[in-house]
Amino acid sequence: MNEILEFYQEQAQRGRSTYPWLAQLQSKASADLNSHGFPTRHNEEWKYTNVDALLKRSFTSPLEEKSSGTPLHSDLPVKYSLLMHNGHLSGEQELVKHLPKGVVLLPLSAALEQHADLIKPHLATILQQEHGFHFLNTAMLQCGLFVYIPQGVCIEEPIALTHVQDQANQAIHLRHLIIAEAQSQATFIEEYCGDEDSCYLTNTVTEIYLGAGAQLTHYKIQRESKAAYHLGHIAVKQSAHSQLFSHSLSLGGKLVRSDISMYLQEEYARCLMNGIYAPAEGQHVDHHTTVNHLVPNCFSEQDYKGILTGHSRAVFNGKVIVAKDAQHTDAKQQNKNLLLSAHAEIDTKPQLEIFADDVVCSHGATVGQLDEEALFYLATRGIGRLEASQFLIHAFAQNNLQLIPHRNLADWMGKLLTQQLG
Repeated sequence: MNEILEFYQEQAQRGRSTYPWLAQLQSKASADLNSHGFPTRHNEEWKYTNVDALLKRSFTSPLEEKSSGTPLHSDLPVKYSLLMHNGHLSGEQELVKHLPKGVVLLPLSAALEQHADLIKPHLATILQQEHGFHFLNTAMLQCGLFVYIPQGVCIEEPIALTHVQDQANQAIHLRHLIIAEAQSQATFIEEYCGDEDSCYLTNTVTEIYLGAGAQLTHYKIQRESKAAYHLGHIAVKQSAHSQLFSHSLSLGGKLVRSDISMYLQEEYARCLMNGIYAPAEGQHVDHHTTVNHLVPNCFSEQDYKGILTGHSRAVFNGKVIVAKDAQHTDAKQQNKNLLLSAHAEIDTKPQLEIFADDVVCSHGATVGQLDEEALFYLATRGIGRLEASQFLIHAFAQNNLQLIPHRNLADWMGKLLTQQLG
């Protein structure tokens, strides 16, 4: 462990910012990394996810690898698309011409120089850093995207950021910051891809601030290389009457840890978290969600489904925390899992921590296989077992896909899921 810590500390030192306030953040994160180390299975939050294999690898940093000249494009069905290739952003200058006045869309490195006044109040304040990969991300903070949406501005078309990694044995530490001021509206998509069978690390953090009455629809589509490691955390701070709609699809990666932390810090904030994960042979996917109801009269709903095939394993840990004075909270959470193989494993743990007495909260989790009675019924209607199985599997996921407001995206995500399931 000491050897890998020293390796990453050396990389972090070489990437230290020239801005004193940011260098101080990075330096503190490095110190915290030294004192806390990386998580082990002795940590309750990492009980079912072993990162030993990841920590045995020494990945190079993007400072040492330049983006290749390979032509790339995304097949996302959107009008506004950005490409980030091995940590290097392109296309933002052309895209911003089509956006409303006042919208800022820049590589984080450029934004730190041009818009420090907007960034400093929020960067590294929304994510509550809890483990070594958080500290490492902040210590290496350099690559990423900054999005600023002024008060009252509505961006009608989704903005998509596709990150492609095609350098084997490389680690990319991304930090995205999205600030949506009061009464603004936008849709933002994060997509993560990689060369098939390439082994690399993506360590990404997205911090989101929503002003009063702001509305953001956020997508995360994870289809990394089947040999890749993906560690992702989305942290959101919500003001009064703001709304966050989160939709995720997780298909790739050898080992994936995908977390969301919501902080409903002013009254009448609302969030919906909708996700599908479908690990296949040899994949391990771990989702941790935490919704912090800090004040009264807020609403949250979580709906996650897992479809597991082959020798795969999934973990779902969903937590709702209702603070002492957060009366009239309405919080719902459910996690359903479909095991399509006798070798697939799921560990699911929905949690409620309630310190207020006038609340409506519910949670539940199910694990099952295809319904034999339903298969028999379809067989009596002349439908073969394979076709009937496919019908039931897609019916299982359909409710979550129907929650997606952009129908072209929902259809595209449905096709990706079909390809994953074969």
